Amino acid sequence: MENPVFEKKMQVGLGEAIRRVNKLHARVNSNLANSEEETEHTLLMDALNEIKIDLGFDCDDDGVPDSIEIFAATAKTSCCRLTPLTKPAPQRKRKTRTSRTRRKR
Repeated sequence: MENPVFEKKMQVGLGEAIRRVNKLHARVNSNLANSEEETEHTLLMDALNEIKIDLGFDCDDDGVPDSIEIFAATAKTSCCRLTPLTKPAPQRKRKTRTSRTRRKR
């Protein structure tokens, strides 16, 4: 008979997770963390790394995200800027509402 696998899911706010991992990161880097805190830090970092974001860097200011090679070559000068990889959704124009009541003459 196989051992049952127990899964327990919980949700944590992204800000709360980042705040906690920052606190743990400081303790780990200062050699003040105990083994439980180090394990928690590793687990939180693994969980945060499950969240993927698309980033583009524009290092030659042409408005087009550049390759990682250009980024690596110019990273020392801090000239690269973060650029969106997707265009924002166009905002709809709201229709002006007309009054539904009749005007008195």
